[in-house]
Amino acid sequence: MQNIAIIIFVAWLSLTLAQDNNATQTEADSDTLDGRIVGGWDTKIAHFPHQISLQLNKKHICGGVIVAPHLILTAAHCVLKHTQPELYAIRAGSSFWESGGSYVRIKRIIPHEHFNLPTHMNNDIALLLLQRPLVYSRDIQAIQLVHPTDYVAPHAQLFVSGWGSTNAQQITTATRLHYTALVELDHPSCTHNYVGSGVVTATMFCAGSRTGLGDRDSCLGDSGGPLVTNVEGHFKLLGIVSWGLGCASAQYPGVYTQVSAYGDWLTHLSQSLF
Repeated sequence: MQNIAIIIFVAWLSLTLAQDNNATQTEADSDTLDGRIVGGWDTKIAHFPHQISLQLNKKHICGGVIVAPHLILTAAHCVLKHTQPELYAIRAGSSFWESGGSYVRIKRIIPHEHFNLPTHMNNDIALLLLQRPLVYSRDIQAIQLVHPTDYVAPHAQLFVSGWGSTNAQQITTATRLHYTALVELDHPSCTHNYVGSGVVTATMFCAGSRTGLGDRDSCLGDSGGPLVTNVEGHFKLLGIVSWGLGCASAQYPGVYTQVSAYGDWLTHLSQSLF
């Protein structure tokens, strides 16, 4: 079943890059289960000003999150060509990944040093250093990470956003930013469901529809994007879209990187870059 998810990701990414004759190699060369907005709604970037579109050869491939004027968080599996940062850029401050806002190229890419260790898709997080800082505005804002001491209620409403596929049966990129509302799901149950298809580690968590019907989910193209929740009146970053089996499946909900587990890693990296 893991191979099915890989084939879907390969087909989708190949389609998004098909018009670029200069693309000699694609992210589809990776052996990954891709993070995957189904059951959601159109929105404006002003509601999610921390969201960016990560682009490879000028095509949207993943989401990302502004954490500082120079720094973006995304999923490590989104930047497999991390030794070639000149191929990547981000678009911030626009509801549309193709136009508007600020288009900035990447200077350096630092995936987690233990990505895919000790299990596949573990430590799926990467930090991007921009060539120039973003200028904050109504539509461009950094977001704080959920701290381990922050209280997040067991069934708190979570919001995931992105330009990924809006239909579990299609492998297209949405033109306009979408979002949907989810809740965190029981970790032991989710871990059990994925036995044989992937390992849900302690630094991951699952999120899906409150109804349990699998009618809401992130989807192909949303990987690396933000999952946020309200902490004492402010949105904070709880997770990064990482992987899953298919989209909008009750049995296989979306799996997210737990960003609070990487606070020390991010602080150390941020200090070493400047």
